[in-house]
Amino acid sequence: MRKICCYLFVALLFGTTIKAQEFRAGPLVGASFSQVDGDYFSGYNKAGFTLGAFVKRPLAKHWDIQLDIAYIQKGSREAPNPEKGKYDDYKIHLDYIQFPLVARYQYRQFSAEGGVSVGVLLGSKEEIDGTPIGDLPEHEMVPFQDIEWASVFGLNYHVNERLWINARWLYSINRIRIPYDGKIPVYDPKAHWLSRKPGQYNNNFVLTFYYAFDRIL
Repeated sequence: MRKICCYLFVALLFGTTIKAQEFRAGPLVGASFSQVDGDYFSGYNKAGFTLGAFVKRPLAKHWDIQLDIAYIQKGSREAPNPEKGKYDDYKIHLDYIQFPLVARYQYRQFSAEGGVSVGVLLGSKEEIDGTPIGDLPEHEMVPFQDIEWASVFGLNYHVNERLWINARWLYSINRIRIPYDGKIPVYDPKAHWLSRKPGQYNNNFVLTFYYAFDRIL
C-alpha cells in the first residue's frame, strides 16, 4: 500500500503524457483537531499538526485536482476535570502518512473541494494517566487498523495565486479499530462502540496553509 500511494503521487507529479497541463506544487503545513468516534468521549480535544507537500493541475475552467502527501497526527483526548468527577487523563495518539485526493471548484477567492484520502498508520499509543493501556494489569490494547480510508470535504480562501488557507474535514470510511468487548475501566461498558456503526472512526478538522511554487510543467 505504501508503494501504491507513492506511485500515485509520482504519477500525478510527473504525468508528462497529459499535454498542455500546468502542474504546480509546494509545501503545506497546518494544525489538526481530532476525536475518535466510538470511544466514550467527545470533542475535538486532541491537537496535532500536519506537514507535507502537494501537487495540483487544472482540469477545466474553475476546476482543478490536487493530491497531498502529508504526515498528520490524529487521535482522542479527555483531560481530567475533578469538578465534573473526571479524574483520568485519557489519550489516543495516532500518526499517519496520508494521501488526500480532491477535486476543487474555485469562484473568485473561494473554492470548495471534495474527495477521498488513504492513510497509512505509522504508530499508535493509547494511555491513561501516562501509562500505556497495554501495561495496565489484565488489560490489552486493541490494535488499530494499518490502513484508513476517509472522505474529505473542504473550503479554501485564496489569498493570492500562490497562497491559500484550507479548512478540511476528514471522516473515516472504514473503521480504524474493531469493537471491543473487554473491561478497560476508561470505557463505558454500555455505550462503548455500540452506536449504529460498531467500531471506532477518526473524525478530524484540519486547518492548513498551502504555498505553490512556479509551474513545474
